[in-house]
Amino acid sequence: MLYQQRYYRLFLLAILYLLAPSCHCKKEHIDPAPPVQQQDNYLVTAIRVNGIPKDSLVYNNQLQLTERWDYNTSYRQWQNYTTFLYNADGYLKMARHYNENDNTLKSLSQKDSLTWAPGTLIIYTTFYRNLGDEISGYDTTRYLQDDARRFTLIGYTDTLPFVFGRMMSYEKYFYDQRDIRQYHIVNYVEPIDLPPTTEAYQYDMTYGNQSNPLYPYLAKNPLLLRMVTADLQNNIWKGYPFLASEHYVTSIRYETAASASVTIPVTYFTPDTMHYPQEQRLASGTTISYRYRVVKQ
Repeated sequence: MLYQQRYYRLFLLAILYLLAPSCHCKKEHIDPAPPVQQQDNYLVTAIRVNGIPKDSLVYNNQLQLTERWDYNTSYRQWQNYTTFLYNADGYLKMARHYNENDNTLKSLSQKDSLTWAPGTLIIYTTFYRNLGDEISGYDTTRYLQDDARRFTLIGYTDTLPFVFGRMMSYEKYFYDQRDIRQYHIVNYVEPIDLPPTTEAYQYDMTYGNQSNPLYPYLAKNPLLLRMVTADLQNNIWKGYPFLASEHYVTSIRYETAASASVTIPVTYFTPDTMHYPQEQRLASGTTISYRYRVVKQ
């Protein structure tokens, strides 16, 4: 009887041993590793406004935006430019501004070093002369920011004295999540013995769900944000603050101190082969066009 029990136990162990590999293989077959998803990165490399070049953007192999070029409308060519260096966390730490003279000489004109503090961005600027060989001066600028390191106030909301009177100048940003909901700017000048003058305008913006490929780069580079959203070519528009939002704008309410508000719908042209729009069309007659570099990973 004891011999039969031992034989029965050995028989069960043999059966379990034979079944174990087949169970293991079956489990691996049911739960394979998921396939790696291919991702296309759309990098904006050029921006035009009504056919006129505005920004040219250069990236390195780590997909960091490292250069921004200006277009000289007189010479019809890209000329002055800025280079960018970033901290380990991806935020801007230094910018160098270069001038090109007669397309032959390149000189350093300004260097900005950034310090990120709670609620404040401090920029220490060094100015250069003599083709960048000599220092001509220094400056320090402070911008107020929220907890997410986004601009809230640029400038000062109190009137301050200057040589010919008093003045006030500021820009305010208001947000809805990661989109700039409102942008407001005021320039007030009160000259001695003359009536004061005020230039003020405001954008109120609504957005759709489509992501803006510029946002990840502008969100961590406030100097680049200021350059890309600035308007130096059009006397009607004072800037493009919506270009720095996470999503594409669908409607803009624009008003000035001297005129009533106007609501401007925004539409887009997206080719079938593109993931992002190639043109951003404002009902006011402005068309913003984009060129991309697509990097597959």
